[in-house]
Amino acid sequence: MRKLITLIVITILASACKKSENNTVSNNAVTKTDSTSANHSATAIKSDSGALLDLFTKRKDEIILKLKSISAEEANALYEKYHEENGYLLHQIDEKEDRLLQNFYSEKDADKKEIKLLNDKLVKHQLQFDELGEGIVEITTKPDFYYSIFKNYVTPDYKEYLLLQSEENKQPYSADAGLIISFKDLGDRVVSWEIFMNKYPNSTLMKSVKDEYKMYQLDYLIGEDNTPTYERAADEKYIYPENIQEFNRFLKKYPNSPTVPLIHIFMENFKNENIAEMLREEQDKL
Repeated sequence: MRKLITLIVITILASACKKSENNTVSNNAVTKTDSTSANHSATAIKSDSGALLDLFTKRKDEIILKLKSISAEEANALYEKYHEENGYLLHQIDEKEDRLLQNFYSEKDADKKEIKLLNDKLVKHQLQFDELGEGIVEITTKPDFYYSIFKNYVTPDYKEYLLLQSEENKQPYSADAGLIISFKDLGDRVVSWEIFMNKYPNSTLMKSVKDEYKMYQLDYLIGEDNTPTYERAADEKYIYPENIQEFNRFLKKYPNSPTVPLIHIFMENFKNENIAEMLREEQDKL
């Protein structure tokens, strides 16, 4: 669920920067977990990447210890704060390693050596490079990082949510304005989140899950700029045969899915220049 996570982190960082200008950085939203967290944030701003990586692991160890003495609902809240805090800390690490990340695809031997050395350090802290496309590379957690820490302490909905995310994070679905997984795999992801929402209708995660689900669903129906599901030329519009085949597979395998009516709407109205808006309006009714 990479797009949503990125949007959340951007929002967090904007808030952090604003408060930093006002000399109140230790009070920003990322560091409200406790007084220790505030100290960590202050340290993060002053330290090099090596110290930041040590701080990242130290904080993880503290979280693991704290989980042993709190309730499942408190563990849910701790996950939210910790995830938020890590977004800020990882951004600080990215900034410290900006030159190297900018040269991630360099063919120079010196750059390749530095990148390998940094990767070796990241692995020790359960971190890795995340290649987002268009030459952009960031540092992120291993796919199952949060699931492995929180799975035995959070409520069932959070546990399943983290499991689904850990599985999806093993293979990002989009980069360079196009899908990097098959439409079949994307359709199956859509259904996975439909099952989750049906199983946990009252989960506090529902809003963020629905937002991500709708994005998956829309990409499945109309594709992305570099991987559309239909030919968009004004004088010749048609759904690609492979997508018709995939839609038919979905309709047969998941006849009770809420996505089924949207597939029919798309197939009947794809020539309409406002098809995306039509689908969004239908999504809002779900």
